[in-house]
Amino acid sequence: MTRPVSGRVAAVDGAQRVDDPAAAKLLTHEDYRAVLGAFLGRERSVSEAAQELRLGLDATLYRVRRLRQAGLLEVRSSRPRAGRAIKLYRAVHDAWFVPFEALPYADLEETFLELHVAHARTIARAAARALRRSEWSGYRIERNDDGRLWMRGVRMDGNGVGSPAADAGASDAMLELRLTPEDATRLNQELVDLVQRYTDLDRSDEGPPNRIVMFASVPVEPA
Repeated sequence: MTRPVSGRVAAVDGAQRVDDPAAAKLLTHEDYRAVLGAFLGRERSVSEAAQELRLGLDATLYRVRRLRQAGLLEVRSSRPRAGRAIKLYRAVHDAWFVPFEALPYADLEETFLELHVAHARTIARAAARALRRSEWSGYRIERNDDGRLWMRGVRMDGNGVGSPAADAGASDAMLELRLTPEDATRLNQELVDLVQRYTDLDRSDEGPPNRIVMFASVPVEPA
């Protein structure tokens, strides 16, 4: 299964423009977008979508109702059975374009904060669980020989752990670098290509995801 990675530009042609703030917010919300994806290009029942998503039936039904109210899902047909027929839903379109101005946030900074805060909470929960199983016990803050101030994880005995990778099977880093435009472009492309390579190896169809990967490389304007 091949999926595009953020950083690769997608065309707007053929996508349905969304200007309604309620629909725009649902389309950019990870939980609702995942449920919508179960009905993209095909008719499914709520229970079939819930099974595919490994999500509770009530939670799936609630999100289906919200998506339908926003005009993103519709009932296409029904499947006969004893008693009440089973409704089959399908996404109204196969692709959407959500302009920034359609999102119900004050500005672009708030937009990106809202889009990323859910990811940050998920990563924080996963990292905390991993670190509880490790010997990582705190932070050491000091200036390195290169003049930079660093904050690194350490064990209780004071031995540095550079990264919790060895102890907890996880890693994270936030660096501020000064790169030439050529090196910055190369870094961005290498990050996108690396994540795409592992996205192509994804086996989520065999079971729940067991790894969260998130990266960022953005220009910083002078203060």
